[in-house]
Amino acid sequence: MKEFNIKNLRTDTYLGKVAIAEDTASRMKGLLGTQELPFFHGIILKPCKQVHTMGMRYPISVWYINRQLQVIKIVDKLQPWRIAPFIRISHLIIEFPQRWAEITGSQEGDDLLFI
Repeated sequence: MKEFNIKNLRTDTYLGKVAIAEDTASRMKGLLGTQELPFFHGIILKPCKQVHTMGMRYPISVWYINRQLQVIKIVDKLQPWRIAPFIRISHLIIEFPQRWAEITGSQEGDDLLFI
């Protein structure tokens, strides 16, 4: 999988290194089977409008991103065995460690830079 570094432009904060899951198999697998998601790591699911944590062992932070790479919705602590909202205008979703928005000072409306 390709990897990118992501920066929040509003806060000038480094958010982490993320792998991108663009094919059906890698999007379906996502984080399933992992024990944890370390700080400064994540996964991009593209395209994606909704995720679930069925079979997950830990909570995650779910960020919905539009085509302009702007954060349009954050669910900062999605518990295991839950379904996140369906957001029709979402282009991709980034999954980070739980409470990553709170930890990094990120919020809905922030613009991201993929490096």
